[in-house]
Amino acid sequence: MNLDQIKYILEVAKERSLTRAAINLHVSTPAISKSISQLEKELGITIFHRFRQGTVPTTEGRKIINSGLEILSILDELQKELTPEIKSKTLKIGCGPSLTYVIYDAYLLFKEENSHVQIEIIEMDQDEILKALKYKEIDIAFSPFDIEELKNANMQDSMVFDLIYTGHACVYVSKHSSLYHKDIIYTEDIKDEKVVLYNSKRAQLLNEKFLKNVQPFLTSNNIEVLRTSVLDGHAICIIYDFSFKNHSDVKNGNLAAIPLGNPNLINFDFWAIRHNNVETSNEVSDFQHKVIKLLRA
Repeated sequence: MNLDQIKYILEVAKERSLTRAAINLHVSTPAISKSISQLEKELGITIFHRFRQGTVPTTEGRKIINSGLEILSILDELQKELTPEIKSKTLKIGCGPSLTYVIYDAYLLFKEENSHVQIEIIEMDQDEILKALKYKEIDIAFSPFDIEELKNANMQDSMVFDLIYTGHACVYVSKHSSLYHKDIIYTEDIKDEKVVLYNSKRAQLLNEKFLKNVQPFLTSNNIEVLRTSVLDGHAICIIYDFSFKNHSDVKNGNLAAIPLGNPNLINFDFWAIRHNNVETSNEVSDFQHKVIKLLRA
C-alpha cells in the first residue's frame, strides 16, 4: 500500500464515485480503478462494492479507510513539526512607469513560489527612485538610466547597478490603424498621425528627436491612459519596445509594436538598482531574475 492508494481510497469513499474522485484528484478514472484493484489483489480483500447507485466500501474497506485517515493525520502532524515556520516578509519594489506592466507580471510569477512574501510595488520617477534607495525606503528598483545620469547622481559608491536590458523605441498602433501591418515605421510614416506622449524628460528627448513636427494629442505619465488611447484608435505612441509586449492586447492582436526604422534609433539601458550596504536577500534576487526573464522573453 502506498500514499497514492490511500488518497484514492479516501476520495472514492467520500464521493461514492470513482469518476468524481478522479476529477477531484486530477487523475484518470482508469488509473484510480487500476490502483485500487491492485491493492485489493495484494491484500486479498474487496475494498469497494461497485453499484450503479455508487461505490460503497465493504467491511474490510471501512477498516482500511479508518487506518488511512489515521496515517494521513499522523503524516500531516509530522510535516508541521518538521517544517520550519516561514515568517512573512515584505519586499518593497520601486519602478519607472514604463516598467509597471513588466513588474506586475514578475510579481505574478514570484508569488507562485513565494506566497509568504508580501510585495509592495511603488511607481516612481528616476529622482524619486534614487532618493528612496539612498534612504533605504525600498529594497530594489527597476528603471531606465543612461551612464551620465548615474554619474551625475554621485551614487556609484553607494549603489549596485545591474544592467538587465537594453531596449529600443518602437511605435504602438491599434489594429484599426493604417500602420498596423507595417514591418518597420519611419518618421515620414507618422507625420500626419495623432500621437500620445509619455510625460518624462527621457520621453521628451525621444519625442523631440522623432516627432518634431507632430502635434501631440495627449501628454500623460499614466501608462494605462496612453495604452487605452492607442487601443481605441485615437492615436499612436512611441515608447519602449517591451512596455506592452506581454499585455493581452498585444498577444491577441489588438495592439502591435512596430520598430522604428530610423538609422539613429535611440537605445535605452534598464537597470536593477540596490543599496550596496544592504545584503541582497534570496527573494530580491529571485524577483530580479523574473523581471529579466520577462524583459528578454
